[in-house]
Amino acid sequence: MKNQKFSNIYDLLDTKPKNISQLLGEFGEYVYRFYCRQQQLECKITKYLRADVVIFYNTERHFVDVKTSISNAGPYTGDKPQKKYDYAYDQVFINKDFIKIYPDENSLLKQYTNDNNEIVIDNTNDQYQKYKKYLIGPSEPKYITNSEKTRDEIRNKIEQIFINKNLKCRILERGQVSEDGWGKLKPPFNVPGKKSLYQKFDYNMLINFKDIAFDKEEVKEIYLFKTSLIGNQIKLIEPVSNLIKKRNIKALIDYDDFKKNNSEYYFTSLDFFYNFIETI
Repeated sequence: MKNQKFSNIYDLLDTKPKNISQLLGEFGEYVYRFYCRQQQLECKITKYLRADVVIFYNTERHFVDVKTSISNAGPYTGDKPQKKYDYAYDQVFINKDFIKIYPDENSLLKQYTNDNNEIVIDNTNDQYQKYKKYLIGPSEPKYITNSEKTRDEIRNKIEQIFINKNLKCRILERGQVSEDGWGKLKPPFNVPGKKSLYQKFDYNMLINFKDIAFDKEEVKEIYLFKTSLIGNQIKLIEPVSNLIKKRNIKALIDYDDFKKNNSEYYFTSLDFFYNFIETI
């Protein structure tokens, strides 16, 4: 986040802005990567399946979900949904004087802990000043997984097909982690989004992906929304989530009605979808 307006860590911790979790989370991830590199561990930023950092060690990729806290000085004890993929859940504890990293039992950082099973980094504000300089420097390259590469290929192909037809299409993508995050509100209840945005396009579409193995996805379903039909032939419903209402989104796609009354715009394979849009 480039707009870290706090000049030092003391102001940030004392002020406690509404987005303090996000601000400290990004700072904690920076400190974590900085420490890894101090130990000669090659690492990169990633945002695949809730991971924040990937460490490359002995030709293998080790994915880490970095948790940051100002209250829990100890190992992370919350949910660990990606343990099935051998993720490490490493916690970064921050206060005004020092930072502590508490590695998970399967973490590569476990080898660097002291007798209290923690890694201590002195002078939090010194780290924060380095972080502020990092934010105004060149963006750090992210690690792109095979699944993300496949999504890019699909997105680029679809965009080119619509461009060749002199049409504008907005493409929304959701992975299984994103969809699971909606809980009882499945499928994603923030589509089509703000009217001022989706009306800029001739078509809006949602691609839902599903995991079939680690770092391997396939298309689960595709919804194609012709913008001129949204609110008419494509039925909308009122938001049921306060989270969505706060985003000033007034109406959402009724997915059940869409699949029933607009079945020609609903697809369960890429091949069917490609064949259809060639006829538009």
